[in-house]
Amino acid sequence: MKKILSYAAVALSVMIAVLTIGAFKAEAAPLSMPDGTVFDPVYYADSYADLKAAFGYNGGLLWNHYQIFGRNEGRIATASNQPCGSVKVMPGNVLFDSKFYSDTYPDLKAAFGEDESLLWKHYQNCGRREGRQAYYGEMIVAPSAPISGTQAAENLAKVNRSTGRPFLIKVNRAACTVTVYGMDDAGNYSLPCCAFVCSPGVSTPVGTFRSGQNARWLAFDGGQYGQYAKRISGHYWFHSVMYNGRNEGNLDWPAFNNLGTVCSHGCVRLQAGDAKWIYDNCPVGTTVEIYDDAANPGPLGKPEAPKIAANDPRRGWDPTDPNPANPWWK
Repeated sequence: MKKILSYAAVALSVMIAVLTIGAFKAEAAPLSMPDGTVFDPVYYADSYADLKAAFGYNGGLLWNHYQIFGRNEGRIATASNQPCGSVKVMPGNVLFDSKFYSDTYPDLKAAFGEDESLLWKHYQNCGRREGRQAYYGEMIVAPSAPISGTQAAENLAKVNRSTGRPFLIKVNRAACTVTVYGMDDAGNYSLPCCAFVCSPGVSTPVGTFRSGQNARWLAFDGGQYGQYAKRISGHYWFHSVMYNGRNEGNLDWPAFNNLGTVCSHGCVRLQAGDAKWIYDNCPVGTTVEIYDDAANPGPLGKPEAPKIAANDPRRGWDPTDPNPANPWWK
């Protein structure tokens, strides 16, 4: 019977593993993807400045872009047709090669052999945080340092709004955070401008989308409505927390108090003021990227929504609703 070590035992070799990672030279490495395509995430990012600015070296997000947009746009996926190893696209759009992961780290091979499910679980729980590579040639980049609210405001002032799509919206489904990036004068989405707490759902799709139309009020089953809605894709929208009727003073306040958790039916719920910001500033065709990274909400962190007390006479209103009649403003 194979001996399975606990994660605590595996952690004894973390320092060795991290030092090993530091010695790796991240080279371009074409991968054999599940559909037979040869794809090189590092080459793809380095070849297109807009993609590198939007996705960095996140292989899963780059692959998702290539599948949805890049192939049809004629973008080149690799400089070589000689693939090195193969990967799977795991939940959350994460590229993972269990054989590479096992062969690269002797401690993991001793603990888990080539059991893909155990190796994947280790990567999710420990390996990514430890900086371990998930596939050959993966570029390991340290998370960027958080920026201040003052810097975010300065970034917003610098946004090049002369383009038709001045913003990129990133939704971190696992961290329940929306971060909006502005376009700089070079055409790159390099300027983190604002962040919103949100509530997505387990069925919220991961991927890259082009936003659709706005709806001042969006109707739901059961007579509920959401304010300031913007279509993400299909029947998935950004919108405020629901109201019991088409009335800004009839907020479903217990649902509002759940903001910041994964609890929607698939849409991305926001505070009314945040939903209106997207409604007002992000035109049709704005790129929306939805991904999972619970450990890193984004450069602006995860904001908090206020809690509404059951005995508060203002509980029927969203505290951020810009309506002049909102009693929270008084």
